[in-house]
Amino acid sequence: MRITFLFLWLFLFAMAMATAMVTAVQAQPLSYGEKPVGFDGAQAPTDRAASLNTPLEVRYPDSAMRAQRQGVAVVAAWIDAKGYVIYAEVRRPSGHEDLDAEALRAVVDGDFKPAWRDGKPCASRISVPVEFRLKRSEEEYDAVKTGEQLEQEAEELRRARQMLEEEQRKLEEELRQMKEEKQKKETQK
Repeated sequence: MRITFLFLWLFLFAMAMATAMVTAVQAQPLSYGEKPVGFDGAQAPTDRAASLNTPLEVRYPDSAMRAQRQGVAVVAAWIDAKGYVIYAEVRRPSGHEDLDAEALRAVVDGDFKPAWRDGKPCASRISVPVEFRLKRSEEEYDAVKTGEQLEQEAEELRRARQMLEEEQRKLEEELRQMKEEKQKKETQK
């Protein structure tokens, strides 16, 4: 009984701390935890990237539902060798603070598999897009969309594509740098 109570108390305390850490000043990006050294820099290639064990449990904020807000927030997270989120920040906001805060919370509470390098689990950075899309009624699926709606959807797709292209460029640059370093080491031998 005492162990259950202690566990419950620790869980509630951890949730309160996570909520407090998620609350941030608007001028600063929303974040959780302390940023590790190397978070923003190039990373060594991994044999297997960090990934989610189970889908994120995202709760659509009531305020966003009432206002019919939608969007995609991209959260960058540092996953340690045990699969825990040590640090996370909203890298690309959705344009709505309530959606961004929920995206961050969902990633922080996510269940991740760590990356693997040289046959061992290792810490690494991962980018997780979190989409907030209101369900449509069956009638709306076949409804004609206005030019404004089509432009909005096209803009969201452009932003998602740009985000993926930028992430690909970063990874290619990191890989190029790693290959150059490896070549330099081999020529020095």
